[in-house]
Amino acid sequence: MEGATTATVLLMGRPGSGKGTQAKLLADAFGWKSVSSGARFKEIRDGEGPLGKRVRQAYDAGKLLPDWFPTYLLQESVLNVGSEQGVVCEGFARTRTQAEAFDDIMTWLERPYVVLNLEVPEEEALRRQVERAKTEHRPDSDAEEKVRARFAEYRRNTEPALAYFREKGLCVDIDGTPDIDTIHRDILSRLSRGV
Repeated sequence: MEGATTATVLLMGRPGSGKGTQAKLLADAFGWKSVSSGARFKEIRDGEGPLGKRVRQAYDAGKLLPDWFPTYLLQESVLNVGSEQGVVCEGFARTRTQAEAFDDIMTWLERPYVVLNLEVPEEEALRRQVERAKTEHRPDSDAEEKVRARFAEYRRNTEPALAYFREKGLCVDIDGTPDIDTIHRDILSRLSRGV
């Protein structure tokens, strides 16, 4: 977008909040690199061999992988991105340890960043997840109890990660309940104002 400045944005929110959709729209709008741990996990999950099997077992049960795994994928994705290239990250910092690692990596790379937290009530997110599982191959969301297990993981692990970013003054809450285009316009407006 004209007038956009290079930036690093981390999109967060509970499962079903629309992080992946908004990350893609944002990357497309600015021509930024899109980095998604979820997309990479799915590639690995669908792969053959012991790593694919191990990831598949955890992913299909709605469990988080060890902290070092998404941190490694993040490093792999951003270490060779030039400072002039904007980056949209999604699916990282699902624990406080990962949040601290994200901050360390971005600080070392001298990439200032902002965290956009898409706020969606749990019941609305549940509805979205169940609907999505009908149209996409999402074994982690094909039953209500699996989605609720993911929400429990979110409360236990990701809310402390968000708290870490809030403590640093880097977290901005975005209403994730309107339609996709309205949310996207809100994000663009906030970024243009320096959030």
